[in-house]
Amino acid sequence: MRDQDVLRAVADGLSGLDLDTPAEDIIAAGTSRRRRRLATVTVAGVLLAGLAVAVPALTGSGPAALPYAQGPASTAPAQLVAFSVVSNPNGTVTLKLSKKQLFDPDAARKALSEAGVPAEIRVDGSHCYSIPSPPELDRLFPSRSEADEGIVLVINPSAIPQGAVMTISYRDPSTDGPVSFGLAWKNRMTCK
Repeated sequence: MRDQDVLRAVADGLSGLDLDTPAEDIIAAGTSRRRRRLATVTVAGVLLAGLAVAVPALTGSGPAALPYAQGPASTAPAQLVAFSVVSNPNGTVTLKLSKKQLFDPDAARKALSEAGVPAEIRVDGSHCYSIPSPPELDRLFPSRSEADEGIVLVINPSAIPQGAVMTISYRDPSTDGPVSFGLAWKNRMTCK
């Protein structure tokens, strides 16, 4: 059976029905509905694509985000201007102090503590000590150098006895005041 035969059989079966609307009008109405649905789906798709681009751009995320100023990523260790603390592979710690700037004693104390060096730091010119002082002060500082820019001190944390702290007295750099280092028992320490 061919397509023509099927269509003729259907037409013959429907020929006995009374239809008020001609077939051409029914076909035209169906075509019109299909076009409207296609237009609606197309508009909805375009709107969704626009939202997919606009939302991340407005919220600052995603590949469509608006550009903003950003410095280059760095893998170098943080280097502070007034001081730096570096843990060395051999277990020592290098402390660099600037002679040009007064540093934040709390930040330096925290950095030294994280490197395994308990410290009492004074920047007001006072000096901390204990009587008696802990032994082996020379083992604590295996190396010290001084230049116009500042002081470089190598500290051996394993030489600090239990209960002792390293002391640093630092005067205002603008007066080119002295820097002194020492060792004191924490529970017997006097600062003046």
